[in-house]
Amino acid sequence: MKRQRGVALIMVLLCLALVASLMTDLVEQGRRDLQRLARLQAETQARLHADGAELLARRMLTDPAARDSEQWWRWLRGEPRHLPTEHGKVVIRLEDGRTCFNLNALAQEETALAERQLNRLLTLEGRGESTSRLVARLADWIDPDDQPRPGSLDGIDYAGLEPARTSANTLLADISEINWIAPLDTTRVQRYPSLCALPDPGPWRLNLNTLPADRLHLLDALLEGQIPRDALSRLIAARPTTGFEGLDDLRARLGQPVDWLHELGNRLTLSPDFVTLHIEVEVRDHHFRFTRLLRAEGVSNWAPSVAAARVSVLRRGTPPVIQEILP
Repeated sequence: MKRQRGVALIMVLLCLALVASLMTDLVEQGRRDLQRLARLQAETQARLHADGAELLARRMLTDPAARDSEQWWRWLRGEPRHLPTEHGKVVIRLEDGRTCFNLNALAQEETALAERQLNRLLTLEGRGESTSRLVARLADWIDPDDQPRPGSLDGIDYAGLEPARTSANTLLADISEINWIAPLDTTRVQRYPSLCALPDPGPWRLNLNTLPADRLHLLDALLEGQIPRDALSRLIAARPTTGFEGLDDLRARLGQPVDWLHELGNRLTLSPDFVTLHIEVEVRDHHFRFTRLLRAEGVSNWAPSVAAARVSVLRRGTPPVIQEILP
């Protein structure tokens, strides 16, 4: 009898241990389910905030009255805008696409000018790679033919590399594609922050009203070094907080003849057309990042006071670019 009671006690203890183990697993599973539900709820809310930020940016670009405000131009030059929400905040930052070198300018039928400009820009930056070789390989990656330039690779030439690949032979869809240029370099895009890829195969232009002072070398490259650097510095220093109102305003503020504007002024603009919208959303302990590429249509290069007739969204990502940053 005592032996039977001992066996029964052991069975009871085993059952209790099994129940405790199962309960622990159930509690842990429930906790993970609650975390996933909270994450899904936060993501849904973040997407709605991002949609609202997009509407706000589109309104900013189509509102003619806003362009008279110093704050509007500060936002366009990259000053973040902080918007509190019930469970966190939204931070909006605009980036004018005309403050970097658009590599898709290499897709023109006549690429000599764009290649010279890019060659000068990379030489001024001195990132360590062979400048002429990189320019040639970038141009061959983008142009529609399979004929490589001297010292370059194109088309089937990439098939024998590791990993095997082929040149795009079309416009860059994203600046990260330059990492695939031979030799393969996963850090190249980080080393060249002044390069970008806009869906525009036209001539390279810079926005004089938004170009940061620390990117003066871009202006130097755009004008192929034909204008002294101190003259370019005065040009940026003369820029009012609300931007140059037009060509006549630019000449008047410089207070001296600027004959080069007649020949090279078509390489500049005073109005934003391509704008990248950076959105950071915080919902409780969850953080998300979104990017949207906007195009302001109906603007005039030399009339920045003319608001966009409409704003189209060229790229949201599918799904939108979302990143959770763990605390």
